[in-house]
Amino acid sequence: MQKRIIALAILAASASVSSQADIVGATAGAYMWKQSWDGDVKAGSDSIDMNDDLGYDDETGKSFYVALEHPVPVLPNIRLQHTSLDISETSTLSRSFTYDGKGYVTTNTVDSTTDLSHTDGTFYYEILDNWVNLDIGLTVRMFDGEVRIKNQTTTDEGSIEIDAPLPMAYVNARFELPLTGFYASGLGNVIAYGDNKVTDMTVALGYEYGVVGIELGYRNFDVQLEDDNEEANVTVDGYFLGVVIDI
Repeated sequence: MQKRIIALAILAASASVSSQADIVGATAGAYMWKQSWDGDVKAGSDSIDMNDDLGYDDETGKSFYVALEHPVPVLPNIRLQHTSLDISETSTLSRSFTYDGKGYVTTNTVDSTTDLSHTDGTFYYEILDNWVNLDIGLTVRMFDGEVRIKNQTTTDEGSIEIDAPLPMAYVNARFELPLTGFYASGLGNVIAYGDNKVTDMTVALGYEYGVVGIELGYRNFDVQLEDDNEEANVTVDGYFLGVVIDI
């Protein structure tokens, strides 16, 4: 009798472990993003237009992420994502301006770099898990960037740093069309405080076969930041094509 009870206990424990293992999941993805840049920056009294003054147009960046979901109810799931978001151009100025205390005059040739690359650490909970999947949580976005303008004529160089951690609300939803493999998804990171606002929205259509999916989507990243006499109002948007592995 005692042996039978022990055997039943082992079977129950095995079933429990197996059940938990079934709901442990990992997702990884990567995509190439065709970026269109627009906006202006200021470090002083003059506003510098990224298109007209610095010659910014299009750039190609990439993003990759990995997410881990587990069966422990009180602990959040984890998602890590890195996005390459930078552009460099050389242009001849058609007007004069000052930037970070440096003077730039008409016909000067300048090299400029704007880097808004960032790494996200997201802690979230899965609210729905059926043909509609819904996750909500908190993202901590780490910037390690700058807006730098260098004068080739005088070698003067001005820059502002963008490197503060930024907490953002996180929502990620996915809608599956049953029995087809097709799905639609949307992801948003948002924060607004005072005159500062950052929104990052992604929508995509995908097709999944087995554990591998292909996605075509659109991402819009908009940042409005002010600090003393420094401002950055930048929008980067465009279409992307990516691959997702969901196990």
